Amino acid sequence: MEQPNLLRDSLKGIEGKYQMLFETSRDGIALIDAETAMIIDCNKEYQNLTGRSFEELIHMKVWETRPPESREKNQEIFREILDKGQGGGEFYYARPDNSRIYTEYISRLITIDGKNYIQSVVRDITKRVQREQEMENRVQERTKELQKAMRKLKMYSQRLEKISNQHIRALEEERKLIAIELHDRVTQDLISLCHMVNKLKEWEDSSNQLIVEEILGRVRITLDETRNIMKTLYPTALSRYGLVKIMTQELGNLGLKLAVHTQFEHNLAVKLDPLIETTMYRIYHEALLNIEKHCRNVKNIIVFLKYRAGFLNMIIEDDGEGFDSKKIPPKDPSGLDVMRQRAELMEGRFVLRSKLGQGTKISVRIPVKSMPRKKQ
Repeated sequence: MEQPNLLRDSLKGIEGKYQMLFETSRDGIALIDAETAMIIDCNKEYQNLTGRSFEELIHMKVWETRPPESREKNQEIFREILDKGQGGGEFYYARPDNSRIYTEYISRLITIDGKNYIQSVVRDITKRVQREQEMENRVQERTKELQKAMRKLKMYSQRLEKISNQHIRALEEERKLIAIELHDRVTQDLISLCHMVNKLKEWEDSSNQLIVEEILGRVRITLDETRNIMKTLYPTALSRYGLVKIMTQELGNLGLKLAVHTQFEHNLAVKLDPLIETTMYRIYHEALLNIEKHCRNVKNIIVFLKYRAGFLNMIIEDDGEGFDSKKIPPKDPSGLDVMRQRAELMEGRFVLRSKLGQGTKISVRIPVKSMPRKKQ
């Protein structure tokens, strides 16, 4: 067996200060026989790190200071250091008192008196590892808390969505009742009034014909407005024919009325959730009314209705005079705020772009959580 204190004896022949460095170093230093892997010499700090005495260590192979489950891996590392001439990394010592000391090491192959040894310098990083573990534990705790909060948030979001849908459906039912009342009480009376005024034309002399015509014209305008209100409140044709058909029809009618070119493109092959269709239709209907009432010099109206990646997208664009969208009055006379609110109630987005002389473009995007399958 090699004589103990070999490294210290060798250092004596070099310089006393290196011997002092070996003895007083705050890092553990060990000399290992490259052939047998036996620990030949070590300083006091190395003994402290391993939890073993000098007498114990010089009768052990270097990997025997490591936990049993990692010794095979440490033998591989030992061979790699022999092959490459150096190496480094992190590991922990399994001390006799069952405590663990985490360390990092740097090892290199050296030659003393013609014989190969591995000199290993080991530094205690236990506190750093413990801080990292504590940080990791805190991160895991915070992650669990966050996941718990996210689950609660999801639950509350689902409840809110359910309440919101119930609210919207209740509003739809209320609008339906109001539309029916308008039809039964107002529209029918207006139609009867039109008939009465028409008969009055036959009885009145020519001097009163202009007044009668004016009355009849105003009654018809009121009747048209009432029908538009009814259509906005409760579009009966929507539930019967679906969104695409009613949009096509209304755009075509507006094109004939204004004598402008219209274009409608879509990729929908099935009916969607009634709430989505109703919301999208109401925004669409309001946008067409705005074009009819406010837009001048319109030559083209283009509408796109496309489903893509979980969203129903609608674009309504005209090439009229446009307006300064930054100067919309607080009491929005064109219903833009109402359209925006309708989209936002469905967790959607409403965007208006308009400039003087450059027309107007409305973009609406509403999430579709489940898309019905196309009927065969």
